Amino acid sequence: MKPHFTHLKDHTRAQLMALVDKAIALKKNPPKDRPLAGQSLAFCFMNPSLRTQVSMETAAASLGAHPVVLFLGSDTWQVEFEDGVVMDGKTAEHLKEAVPVLSRYCQAVALRSFPSGTSWDEDKVEPYLSAFKKHATVPVINLESASGHPCQALADLMTIKERMDPKGKNFLLTWAPHIKSLPLAVPSSAAEIAAVAGMNVTIARPKGFDLPDDVMARVAASCKESGAKLAVTDAVPDAFDGQHVVYAKSWGSLQNYGAPLPADAAFRTRWIVTQEKMARTDKGIFMHCLPVRRNLIVRDEVLDGPASVVVDQAENRLHTAKAVLLNLLAEENLS
Repeated sequence: MKPHFTHLKDHTRAQLMALVDKAIALKKNPPKDRPLAGQSLAFCFMNPSLRTQVSMETAAASLGAHPVVLFLGSDTWQVEFEDGVVMDGKTAEHLKEAVPVLSRYCQAVALRSFPSGTSWDEDKVEPYLSAFKKHATVPVINLESASGHPCQALADLMTIKERMDPKGKNFLLTWAPHIKSLPLAVPSSAAEIAAVAGMNVTIARPKGFDLPDDVMARVAASCKESGAKLAVTDAVPDAFDGQHVVYAKSWGSLQNYGAPLPADAAFRTRWIVTQEKMARTDKGIFMHCLPVRRNLIVRDEVLDGPASVVVDQAENRLHTAKAVLLNLLAEENLS
C-alpha cells in the first residue's frame, strides 16, 4: 500500500517541497486527461468544512475520480473507535468495520476530526484518525486533526513560493484573538512548513500559549538544518518588524486547555493584526487559513488591502489537493 498523508513529520523536506512544486505546475497546466478515472475517494467529515471539502471534492472530480462525501454521525451512523466497548449507547457502528468497508469501496479515505477540547492528553493521540490508519487498507488523508492540518500547510507554502523564494525569508506566526479556544493544528502545521522551507520563524503569542513541545522540537530541528533562526516572543508589535510573511491564527492554551480566551478589550487590541503593525513588515504579505473573524483577528483594511493573499491561499488548497491525490493514487508517486 502507498503511504498515508496524515502528518508533515512523516515526510522529508524533499517530499514536501516536491508536492508544492507539483501543485504549482498543476495550477499552470491542469491535466488534460483524467489520471484517476475509475477510482472512488471517501471524504469523511466529523466537523464543519468549506475549503477543505470543496477543494478535495473538486480536485478528485477534476482528476476523474468519484468523490464520496460523508458527514459521520449526521448522514451516517454515529461511529465508535474504542476497543472492547459495549456499544449500548449512541454509537451504532464501529470503525473496525466501517473503515475496512470504505477501503473495499474506495481507493483512499480521508478524515476531518477536530479535538474534543477537554483533555490534550486524550486529544493528541487523535483516536479517530488513528483508528482510520489502523483499520484502512488504502491510503488515509488527514483533513485536519488535533495536531495538524498538512493539506492546509502545503497550500500555505505554495502561496509563499508563488511570491518569493522562502529560504532565508522571515515568517511570523502571530496569535490572534477569538471568541473561543481553537485547536492547535493549523498554527502547528504553519510553523512546521515554514521551517521546512528554510524560513526564519518567529512565533508571537501570549505567555502560556506555546505550541506543543514536539512541534517546537521539529521546528527547531528544521531551522537548525537550514541555518534559519527561530524565536518565540510575546512582544507585539515589535515582532512584526522586518517580516516577509505574517500568518495570523488563534489557538488555545495547553496550560489551560479548553479554557475561554481572555476577552478584555485591551488584550484583544494588543493582538489584533492592524495596518499599523503590517507597516512594520518588509512589504509583508498577510495570510490566514479562513474562515476569519473580521475586526477580531484582523482589521478590514488589512484583509481587504493589497497585502492580503487569503483568497489565493484558499484557491491553492485545490491545486495542492490534486498533488496529494496524484501522489497517493497515480503512478507519479513522489515519495
